[in-house]
Amino acid sequence: MTTYEMRIDRLNFNTDINYDNIQAFSIGHESCILKFFKVIRNNELLKFIDKEKNLGKQIRIITPFIPERHLAEIKDVLAEINNIKCFHNSVIIVNDLGLMHYIHKMNENRQLCLGRNLLACFDYAPWGHRIYESEDLHIQKAVSQVSLYDDEKMDFFKKYNVTETEADVTKRTVKSLKEIQKSGFRVNIYKSSFTYGLQRSCYIKRYNIDQGCSGMECEYSEKLDLDELWCGAEFYKEQENINFPSPLYIRGNQIYGRAHDIPCDWADSIIISPEQNNTYKGADI
Repeated sequence: MTTYEMRIDRLNFNTDINYDNIQAFSIGHESCILKFFKVIRNNELLKFIDKEKNLGKQIRIITPFIPERHLAEIKDVLAEINNIKCFHNSVIIVNDLGLMHYIHKMNENRQLCLGRNLLACFDYAPWGHRIYESEDLHIQKAVSQVSLYDDEKMDFFKKYNVTETEADVTKRTVKSLKEIQKSGFRVNIYKSSFTYGLQRSCYIKRYNIDQGCSGMECEYSEKLDLDELWCGAEFYKEQENINFPSPLYIRGNQIYGRAHDIPCDWADSIIISPEQNNTYKGADI
């Protein structure tokens, strides 16, 4: 049966409303290490997930890519997590292969999940299909699959006790994700957003290099409008040549759009945002 997972990746997450329709919560951040540290150490959020854990909800931890200068602190946080009761046996979602290796070395029994930022696919780019549309049909089917759909890769990750993967979904990636599922991985699909890109630093820092990070500056999304399609060869400057996603949003260092409207009743879990809580109360997936 497909379950619903709520992402807690902001400090203003509402801990006072009812989440009876949610079976799991994942806390942390998938792309920003600074926001991750602030969310995972927030006392109000920790009290909330402790309460939800006692109600039988699954608690998961989501981690981002780890810049080298934050390695010592992430190791400290992982040590702290091991001593927090509500995180015992929690699946850790990783978006960094080095962190995956470290966690497995620290605790071989800890179950891990690949974050969507570790999966690649031509189809994840709005113009990706144009790269291979002139190829033979069997080649098109092969290159439209997600990168994890490979026997050697799946065997490699299983050695690290990776039992799940997160993913964005398109019409062309459904088949390969189902095959990954048949190979023994849980497949968790995002219905909250579709990631198009991550920046090394967030746009707030670009506005002002002296801007500090309280964790509150990036709580809300800002809409992005297409000004001009840029390409040295000028091939993609014509609007009809590219189906550019719209609307497009930026929040922190994430650029994303709306998730594709594709039935996902086959998925093991659906990941939703706080704004979608009422939408998915008793709704079809």
